[in-house]
Amino acid sequence: MSLTVKFLKYHGCGNDFILVDELDGEVIPENFKGLFSTTVCRRRFSIGGDDVLYIVPSILADASMRVFEPDGSESDMCGNGIRCAGSYLFEKLGKRLVYIETRVGVRKVERVGESEVMVDMGSVKTRFRDLKDYVNLGFSDEDELINICLNFPVLGDVELSIVNSGEPHVVIFVDDVESENLSLYGDLISKNRLIFPFGINVNLVEVLGEESIRVRTFERGVWDETLACGTGSVASVAVAKILGKISSGVVNVILGGGVLKVVLNGSSIYMIGPAVKVYEGVIRVDFI
Repeated sequence: MSLTVKFLKYHGCGNDFILVDELDGEVIPENFKGLFSTTVCRRRFSIGGDDVLYIVPSILADASMRVFEPDGSESDMCGNGIRCAGSYLFEKLGKRLVYIETRVGVRKVERVGESEVMVDMGSVKTRFRDLKDYVNLGFSDEDELINICLNFPVLGDVELSIVNSGEPHVVIFVDDVESENLSLYGDLISKNRLIFPFGINVNLVEVLGEESIRVRTFERGVWDETLACGTGSVASVAVAKILGKISSGVVNVILGGGVLKVVLNGSSIYMIGPAVKVYEGVIRVDFI
């Protein structure tokens, strides 16, 4: 089967996405959505991207966003992706504020200034009851998975926190993120299916001061480092705040592809950053 597909290319701090508009009807048949993502996300051989975003109708919001990874799996949420989806919908619907449905609920997305987009990321969940679908460990539902110690081959004992910020994340604090071998952490933690049956995102975090941190993320589904991760930035700030490593309610998160701002406001967390349309195009995909 062959399909000719119109798409748009967006990025948020270098976290790049292929966006397909299905608001007026299905473009990619459901059984081929994962395969389409696997095909077109391949860098050098196709468009290249960290995810495919399908924008589909919603009865609860202005639209719904579905996120498919390069390995063909579907994710629950994507922080940079929802800002890019919001930016697309601002232009399509002529609005500055939209509501977008995801697998973890409806999120408010708003343009702030002329070039940045803010999304209400909700709250970060720290208890095992909200993580046990992703984590195979013997904790009770009310246990908080903050600053626990787990043993991994080669790495040995690692102090880490496991939270859900729309996606499941491991947060590990280090002295210097640039000197760490992130791929090793990814291979031994993110891909450890005995503990994390569906894989997990791994964030290495360096505290730079009361108002700034540096983060590198190994993303599940991509199975590699990405230049930015929105849910990872939110998870990292939330854990840093819980552990008293930062005191400010407004934190700059320095990433490989730019800077995101994370704002802590009571139980809600807001993320602000760029959402840039790079180009539009048409691609013919042959499914074998």
